[in-house]
Amino acid sequence: MPDIGVPELLIVALVVLLLFGPGRAADLGGALGRSIREFRRESRDEGRTEGPGASPADAGGARAKHCIECGATLQDAPNFCASCGARVGSEALPRAG
Repeated sequence: MPDIGVPELLIVALVVLLLFGPGRAADLGGALGRSIREFRRESRDEGRTEGPGASPADAGGARAKHCIECGATLQDAPNFCASCGARVGSEALPRAG
């Protein structure tokens, strides 16, 4: 596999600049940088929270609740499921698996 050096990276940057323009290319670069930072942060956090004896409930606090009828994840303790419309009460419990 050939090595990718500075000249090759400059050619790729020039092609991106020609295709998307300077404003859009800057937005793409910023989005790429944010996604790389988020990936690294999640990778580090995952390594810390998981280990022998660690459970998902210990890592993030309360677990997500799911609708009993359709199994959809419930947001912000609603009265009705957004997916199937079933009434949600205290019987909506965290999913076991």
